[in-house]
Amino acid sequence: MHKRWAFWFSGLTIALVAFASFGPLARGVAARTWATVSNGDTGDNVYTVQAMLKQRGYSLTVDGDFGPGTLSAVKSFQSSKGLSADGVVGPNTWEQLVVVVRSGDNNIVVNALQRQLRKHGHSLTVDGDFGAGTLSAVKSFQSSKGLGADGIVGADTWAALTGNASGGGGSTRADLARTIRDSSRIALATIHTSGVSDSATARQNIVDTANGGAARRSSYGNAPGGSVNLAASLLNGMITLSQSWSYSVSEIAGGSHSANSRHYAGVAVDVNVINGSHVSASHPNQQSFRNKCANLGATEVLGPGDSGHSTHIHCAWPRP
Repeated sequence: MHKRWAFWFSGLTIALVAFASFGPLARGVAARTWATVSNGDTGDNVYTVQAMLKQRGYSLTVDGDFGPGTLSAVKSFQSSKGLSADGVVGPNTWEQLVVVVRSGDNNIVVNALQRQLRKHGHSLTVDGDFGAGTLSAVKSFQSSKGLGADGIVGADTWAALTGNASGGGGSTRADLARTIRDSSRIALATIHTSGVSDSATARQNIVDTANGGAARRSSYGNAPGGSVNLAASLLNGMITLSQSWSYSVSEIAGGSHSANSRHYAGVAVDVNVINGSHVSASHPNQQSFRNKCANLGATEVLGPGDSGHSTHIHCAWPRP
């Protein structure tokens, strides 16, 4: 009898220890929000996936462009881990793929880390060397996200760096606008292309939205005045575009456009500078930028070659 009780108590103790050891981890994994990365995507999240695969021994080009080579490597990795080999990098794949980096490391994954930190507004040289500057930026980022600021980049930190990159995961319009407002890769004009300065500039539109309000429209020329809520589709698109290019926004809901312009419906953005160069017919990125807008759901994409759009790209999503 005593032996049976001893055996039962021993089993209960082991179970409790196991729960204490693995319970918080399981809850932590469930709480992580990962971006979904798949064939055709570009940007820092793709670069991160490629860098981690490269570090794990897969042969592929690390260029931020999810093409056939990356797709093949992802499927191979998924198969090796017993995952569904669909080529889509979602939460289950990220959890297996993560490479932990820390101070003193020097490799391609640190390059990816530095690119991610720059995306979140930290000024760093992307050189693959996890030195004092990178350590300071990591700790600052971790603190801003309520993580333990230990400077070690594990799954929680990678999830915070990459998750919701396209604005998904239930983010509100204010959340998305704050991401745009704080991005080092999106410059927002503080005056209209006409030279008029009012409370409906691109920057003020984003600031007002970030504060939970509506974006104001201009009251000159064809502009109707009043205000409009910026669409989540527009805000998501702007964030995703910034993963591939740095760019400047000349107009969102303000300025004088055609009377029925989608700008006034809160679903359009005008971009006049990409990667530091003004938009023109000869700009090396203008066509790929336009293509990406269309891939992100914009149904009205105009630029050089289209009347009135020789110096900027107009991306507009469907009206609400």
